[in-house]
Amino acid sequence: MFNILNSTSKNALITYSSKSLLNNLNNKNFSSNINRITFVGLGNMGLPMAQNLLKSGVKVAGFDFNQQSVETLRKSGACVYQTLESAIKESEALITMLPNAKAVKTVWEDAEKFAKKNTIFIDSSTISPIDAANFAKQSESKGFLAADAPVSGGVMGATKATLSFMIGSKKDHFEQIKSILAPMGKNYFYCGENSSGQIAKTCNNLCLGITMAGLSESLALGVKLGIDAKVLSEIMAVSSGRCWSLDTYNPIPNVMENVPSSRNYENGFSMELITKDINIALDCAKKIELDMELSHKTQEHYEKIKEKGFNNKDFSFVYQYILNNKKI
Repeated sequence: MFNILNSTSKNALITYSSKSLLNNLNNKNFSSNINRITFVGLGNMGLPMAQNLLKSGVKVAGFDFNQQSVETLRKSGACVYQTLESAIKESEALITMLPNAKAVKTVWEDAEKFAKKNTIFIDSSTISPIDAANFAKQSESKGFLAADAPVSGGVMGATKATLSFMIGSKKDHFEQIKSILAPMGKNYFYCGENSSGQIAKTCNNLCLGITMAGLSESLALGVKLGIDAKVLSEIMAVSSGRCWSLDTYNPIPNVMENVPSSRNYENGFSMELITKDINIALDCAKKIELDMELSHKTQEHYEKIKEKGFNNKDFSFVYQYILNNKKI
């Protein structure tokens, strides 16, 4: 049986901290030997995560190719570094929150050239467990500590510091890694050795993608038959059909506030990301010879939506695709 567990940029980098918040850490304190963290990837998830690290009083060196994100941090009174080398060499930890394994590989390999020995490398991106295992093995062979710590909770969780972290690392390192992540989350799960966190994340996001598509079919049926969308959602939310996609991330516009469906499906978990995550699951399934027909069918829906030019819409836009009989 296949077993995954055995198997320099010119853009500005920014360091920022807030001394005024040092006395208000909300019981989310760092390990005593962590004074500065380099955070790479300031997107919809990474930016609020880095900001929550800032609120804990630790110094954070943040980087992203998106200059708007850099400017957001600059307006917070940031100090600017011109290279990854200058940002990473004085940090005790690196956190990456990036769109794919290729980006993680590039950043980790660059950081390994300049980081101090025993620097903790933590990847909170969603990538293949196979890649996660390989990256950890390479980093640890060079004298660094490595962990995969993907998250669940979405943009809302990142903003409110209520993320769930799924951590794969050496067991002896778990408590220190947890203390680093504490300002950004609420739940911390030790999943096992390196790559175990990504296994948990892959399974979770596969379920999420399938659940959203299945829920959307159910809701579309009800709406077309004539029941009020809010009434149907309220009933299902206290019945056996209840799920996160329904009661926390409802795909029907104006049923819930502050979710992507109520802002034209913008600024959420994009079609690009859900298809990437399902592809990771399908690739793993292929390697272990597990037939996942439902996953393939669900992926077809999301891929066809992308083909129609809706790559950046939130994945809950699948509701509109189903509601309109694929005519969007």
